[in-house]
Formats: sequence, C-alpha cells, structure tokens
Amino acid sequence: MFRMVTPFSLLITPAAYLYVRSVLQQELQFKKRDWLLLVPAVLYAINLIPLYTLTNEEKRIYLMEFFKNKSLQAHISDGIFPAYVFSFLRLVWSLVFVVLNFRLIRQFKKQAAKRVLLDNAALIRWLTIFNSLLLAILAAVLAVAIIAPIKKTNLSVVHFVLGISVIIICIQLFIRPKLLYGIFQPTSYNADLIVTALAGEKKLPGTVTALPPAETGISSTSTTEPVEEITISQSESILYKKILDTLFQHQKVFLQTDYSLDKLVMDTHIHRYTLSAFINREFGMGFREFLNRHRVNYFKENLTNPEWKKLTLEAISEQCGFSSRSTFIKNFKEITGQTPSEYVKAGCKKTVPTPQNTVPV
Repeated sequence: MFRMVTPFSLLITPAAYLYVRSVLQQELQFKKRDWLLLVPAVLYAINLIPLYTLTNEEKRIYLMEFFKNKSLQAHISDGIFPAYVFSFLRLVWSLVFVVLNFRLIRQFKKQAAKRVLLDNAALIRWLTIFNSLLLAILAAVLAVAIIAPIKKTNLSVVHFVLGISVIIICIQLFIRPKLLYGIFQPTSYNADLIVTALAGEKKLPGTVTALPPAETGISSTSTTEPVEEITISQSESILYKKILDTLFQHQKVFLQTDYSLDKLVMDTHIHRYTLSAFINREFGMGFREFLNRHRVNYFKENLTNPEWKKLTLEAISEQCGFSSRSTFIKNFKEITGQTPSEYVKAGCKKTVPTPQNTVPV
C-alpha cells in the first residue's frame, strides 16, 4: 500500500472546490471540463510507476531502508522525477483551488441579497473555516518542503495538521449535516403553475412570477426560515400536491428522459431541499422512485395502445421516459417484482399504486 494513495492527495482541494461550488451555486452536476481535475493525479501515478513495478523483494528492501533512515526520507525520489518536484507542484496545484474557494465565497457575499446572507450566515462561516483548514494544511506542507531537505529529516507535522483538520471537518458535518444542503434561497412561486393547479386546467406554465405568501395563501414559514428550520405548513402541503399533480398527471413531465429533481425545482420554483423533503414525507419515497412509478404506470395504462404493438421494447421504454431498455426493465422489476414481458404474459391489469395514492409517511 506504500504510495498507492499518494496520487489521491492531488484530489483533496479540487474536491473541496467542487463542494464549495455546488453548495454556493447549486451546481449539482459535473461540468464538461471538470474531468481535467484528474490529470495531475494521473500524472503523479505515472511518475510512481518505477516504484509500483519493483519486485516484492525489491520493495521489501526499499521500504526497510526508507523507514530506517530518516535522512533518506528527506531526499529520496519515489519515481521518475527528483525528490520534492511533485511536492511543490502539488502545493501550487492545491493552492489554486483554495484561492478559488475564497473567491467563490467573496463573490457570493458581494452578489447575494442581505436577506440571503443572513439566512446563510452559518453556512458561509463554515465554508470560510473549511477553506482555512485547507490553507493550514498547505502551510504545513510548505514548511516541511522547505525544512526537510535542509535538516535532512522527515517531519510529521503535516500528518498532524491533516489529522486535526479531518477530525474537525468530520465532526462538523456529522453534527450539522445540513451544511451539505447548499444555500437556502427564499422560495418563489411559479404564478401560472399555481393558477393551473388551483383551477385544475391542463395548460403549460408560462411566465414565471414570484408571488408573495399573502397572494398564494401560503404561510411565510418557508420564505423566512433558514434550511435548518424548514417546516411545511398544511396550506403549503396542499398546494405542493396540486402542483405536482398538474405536472405529473396532466403535463406528464415524467415522459422526458432527462427529467430530474433540478428540472422539477425549476418548474415549481420550490427550493430543492423543501421539494425533496416534501416528496419523501408525503409519498414515502425519494424523487427517483416517485418519477419511475409514474413511468411504470404509464406503460401499464398504454398496454392496449395499438400503436405500441409496432414498437420495440427499446422504443416503448423511451415512450415511457426511460433512457434505455435496461433501465426500464430494471426499474419495472424493482417496482412490480416482474419484468415487463412477465407482466404482459401474466395479463396483469392491476396497476402499481401511484405516488399520490400511497399512504403518507
């Protein structure tokens, strides 16, 4: 295992950057260029190939000498390049993302409304502390990189600082897991969708308008409380159900193969955490199952559709909103206990309870 995990050290601050970016900007998917963050780690692994390819006996001798002689640890190279080349490159690489993190925090503070800053004060404070811990680790790494070659000794201060930082981060995320939920934004409502839901009409939502709670009959709880204290009133619950019914029963958004929780948030203008918690509480399932149950029932409702007799199972799965035939079969079996072909052969007419008919949890 010696040096096997070393390349992963180049992913610590890039991963921290993705965390800070996702929390502040609600970017929950990788961007096209994010894969470039892996390149330095891959190059580091390539540099260590000479060490990895040693025979077992050569590795044994090397490790015995390495751990016996502290001066050897300070200047020996484990790979192709001289000692400390990758140490300094790793330091510079990591420092770039720490700077980017502080920049993201500063930009958010500068651009966000005062109310948003007040609602997210604890989260902003945590991100600052989190990034400061990363900076402390890099400072320790820099100190060791400068002192170790001069003193010809290997210092364990980096391990100590890293260990303390990891403990602090883990404790904070354990006792305050909502630090992972992201920035809480006051809920704005899609005016046309609300009107459609309340009127029971089957029209597509149009212009998005933010309505105050007084105009929608919704309590102001979800628009004023931070995410740690989110509660859903009875009036909100009723409205959310009608909105979801409009989208799923009438507009059938689940037929879109790429439909996601992010898109549902955009369609409803309900905060992501609030919407996810509502679906979980009211229907006793996560969003993905909620979505797939509608798709499975759509398949059952259209079994007698004469046009489907001309289609392959692949085409039918796309008609139901599944991205592929295998995904369709997998989810259908998870929900019904049968594959689609088994269901058709059995001549079953009974549909799986749709989410709106399940007993609230």
